[in-house]
Amino acid sequence: MRLHWKGMLACLAVLALVLTSLHLYLNRAMRDFWIAHLERTLLREARLARAHLSDSAGTREALGPIVDEVGVRLGVRATLINASGRVLGDSEADPSDPSTSENLADHPEIAAARQQGYGSHVRHRLGDAILYVATAVPELGDGRFVLRLALPLRDMGRIERLISRAVWTASLLGLGLALLLAYGTARCVSRPILDMIGVVRNAALGICERQAPRLGTTRELRDLGASLDEMRGQIQTHIGQMTLEKSRLEAVLTSITEAVLVTDQSGRVLMGNRTFEKLFGVSRASEGRLPIELVRHRDVQDAIERALKTGQVVFLDLIRSDDRERHLDVQVAPILQDDKICTGSVTIFYDITELRRLERIRKDFVANVSHELRTPLTAIKGCAATLADGAIDDREAARRFVQMINDHADRLHNLVEDILDLSRIESGAVPLEIHVQPIRAVVDAVVGQIRPLAAEKTLDIAVDLPENIRVRCDRKLIEQALLNLLDNAIKYTPEGGRIWIQTRDPAEVGHSSQPHAQTKKQRIALEVKDTGIGIPLSAVDRIFERFYRVDKGRSRAMGGTGLGLSIVRHIMDAHGERVYVKSEQGKGSTFGMTLPTV
Repeated sequence: MRLHWKGMLACLAVLALVLTSLHLYLNRAMRDFWIAHLERTLLREARLARAHLSDSAGTREALGPIVDEVGVRLGVRATLINASGRVLGDSEADPSDPSTSENLADHPEIAAARQQGYGSHVRHRLGDAILYVATAVPELGDGRFVLRLALPLRDMGRIERLISRAVWTASLLGLGLALLLAYGTARCVSRPILDMIGVVRNAALGICERQAPRLGTTRELRDLGASLDEMRGQIQTHIGQMTLEKSRLEAVLTSITEAVLVTDQSGRVLMGNRTFEKLFGVSRASEGRLPIELVRHRDVQDAIERALKTGQVVFLDLIRSDDRERHLDVQVAPILQDDKICTGSVTIFYDITELRRLERIRKDFVANVSHELRTPLTAIKGCAATLADGAIDDREAARRFVQMINDHADRLHNLVEDILDLSRIESGAVPLEIHVQPIRAVVDAVVGQIRPLAAEKTLDIAVDLPENIRVRCDRKLIEQALLNLLDNAIKYTPEGGRIWIQTRDPAEVGHSSQPHAQTKKQRIALEVKDTGIGIPLSAVDRIFERFYRVDKGRSRAMGGTGLGLSIVRHIMDAHGERVYVKSEQGKGSTFGMTLPTV
């Protein structure tokens, strides 16, 4: 229930209690006031009537008519009692009535009148309340005569009802007005408190950019607003610290790329981290099973059992061949309690597939560089030796050999430049200058450079790009990557072919996730599509390796160094993006690279 409703209901309860108490008090007070007023009136009238009685002869026959006259004139029941308590006259009773023979001496009002000169009492008779007022008449007899006046209070009930109705009407009107005032006051108090609740909720969610609201003009609310603002600042600081610590912890956990498997002392699986689940395609439901059921390799099971039995660390090399070949370096360490009791084991799977691949690439790189350098150097050396043997004197032969030396020198120069570019990009020595660029301007600049080369082979280059797409990239490196892709497309597309440059949604080609990006951003795929000779399916996975050529003889004849696509891949890796290829031999190829849009 909201605060203002609670406040209003509390006010309603208090007002109802006060008004009910007031109503009861007023009813009692008005009744007492009315009875006291009637007592005073009847007492005055009784004292006036006493003067008439004192003028009589004092006999019963003389007093009776006077009592009757007093009762008629005053509109009350008048009764005269003698010293012994016997009725001498009654304005509403016949002298022969047996009730007149009743002794009234013990009635409270009679006894009080004899003791202090007057008395009053209210009695209920046959359901009606009757007010009795008595006064002593010392002028008659022995001075102990008492005149009593009786007045039924039937009209008093009607007056009480009228007064009660007026009180209730005024009370309800006052209650309604009080409720309106209470609601308005509660709203004035609760509204800033609701604003305060919003600030606190936002602070709990880490949204602390806005100041605390103005909480009214009262001193308490102003102090509350100041305290809230101070608390908001402290919460913002604490949330910032916790967010930083959380980010650090997540970064540490995310950076752990090794698969971890924990078993109990009986060799049953207790847990495996996410990397392990992904590596071996299992889930958390695998707890309690044997490691061999998950890893499906007997050597791992044996290594875990040996570590649990001996308490020694066990090392193992493992090769898995499921979707692709993986090389794993496995380390099984026992969990020792007090350095004696083995309570379980921890198995860490280091994926060294990339390391093995890099070792192979390094070996291939050395061999390929040696081979790539040997060919032009051999040609240059042969041409130089031929010129030295006398061919320099033959002008036509000398021109041909010098041209061959120049061509091979250009090839060596291009090879060295590509190797240096690749080394700089791979080592990070080339700083990225990321800016927002219109993709159409980048593509037009590259197409303008490459179009003359395409014209030599009568190739048509079509550009199909939206005008309003802007990307974040290092323009120089992206132009270099696009230039390498277009150069390859021109080299391997027969004369009269066609080349397209277009954009697509990365999700359409299965490359929406980025290898290095941790945040989800909008991306596009910039594609270069040709009608060239295509790439065999067996070579697609290796096309971006250094010096890899599908057709080695044809590639060298075209002057390629074998590093162009490798440079493209490293440029995209430096951007945290991806390059991909889709090709079918004899039907052309499509090379694409993803870029973040703004």
